[in-house]
Amino acid sequence: MKQKLKIAYYCSNRTIFPPPKNIIAANAGVMLDIAKGMVKKGHDITIYASKGSAMKGAKIIDLGLPPHKLDYAYQSEEWVKDLHIAYRITYISELINNSDKYDLIHLHVGRVIFGEPFIKFAKCPVIFTIHENFIPSFKPLMNFFKQSNLISISNSQRKTFPDINYISTIYHGVNVDDYPFNQTPQDYCLFMNRISKEKGIEFAIKTAQRAKVNLNIYGPGEKNYLKKSILPFTNKKISYHGMVKKYSPEWFRAYSKAKVLLIPIQWNEPFGLVMIEAMACGTPVIAFNRGSVPEIIKDGITGFICKPNNLNSMVQAVKKIYQMPETEYKKMRYNCRKHVEENFTIEKMVDNYEKVYYEILKKHTN
Repeated sequence: MKQKLKIAYYCSNRTIFPPPKNIIAANAGVMLDIAKGMVKKGHDITIYASKGSAMKGAKIIDLGLPPHKLDYAYQSEEWVKDLHIAYRITYISELINNSDKYDLIHLHVGRVIFGEPFIKFAKCPVIFTIHENFIPSFKPLMNFFKQSNLISISNSQRKTFPDINYISTIYHGVNVDDYPFNQTPQDYCLFMNRISKEKGIEFAIKTAQRAKVNLNIYGPGEKNYLKKSILPFTNKKISYHGMVKKYSPEWFRAYSKAKVLLIPIQWNEPFGLVMIEAMACGTPVIAFNRGSVPEIIKDGITGFICKPNNLNSMVQAVKKIYQMPETEYKKMRYNCRKHVEENFTIEKMVDNYEKVYYEILKKHTN
């Protein structure tokens, strides 16, 4: 019989936990799925989170601090970033101070360098899931903390610093049963993401214009950017629907009814949850070949991988989807669903994390 573990988790204080469904908080959402999975497995779970947080089966420690509700993806003032960091190091320091109460601490703190300076004070093992891409300028710090226990979310994420202590690569997962599989989509391409340059929204619009197809855009964006760079291009064929609540009927419908999801990313994204969410509904994905894309999409089977920033390549891929014989296209949608069922489920993700927990504890006690 496996040992029951006492595990403590922390992510951020931008929102309460679980995060509200009307904002994008991918890191916290992943941590939520892991924590829920560990509760189901019978482990003793504590979550450090903002005041007002709650999760069935888990203990919440909030330090009496409310969420700061500021996202520096949209508010770039220096003090916003400073506040964000201050909240994190405050919670991490309290968590480390209480580390003798736990068998293991699992941090999802964005940049791992927020938490690494505290490791030497911990009385139990500390694990980080890396949700960001490493920046070359971080090399001296990463070498200083070279023995941190790091879990990458894709193999591509490791390329900047291949020689630090990665203990596993664990892909994110979704609860496939929640996603409606649909074989008869409507006539539109989908962009479901933050509305920003790095997510490639401008390439998505140009692709739809060149391919002469409909494009439905969903996601939050900075007001001035939307006003100047996105809204002027909306018309009968290109429509912006704003932010839709995650897991709402409209959110599932947008994914499942789409002909194809466009991912023209402009950065090496370590893992794109939207890709597996779309494929769980049977919707193929067309993406630029950056970051984790080739680890998630099976080229020609669950969608198409295009040359980075090659507009013509993406336009041709869209046309290929639209020109596919019906039987071939339906097979691709079936392949998408099957691919997620076999590789990107919450159950598989949780099992892999639990396996790592036991491996780390075994090394720690030997």
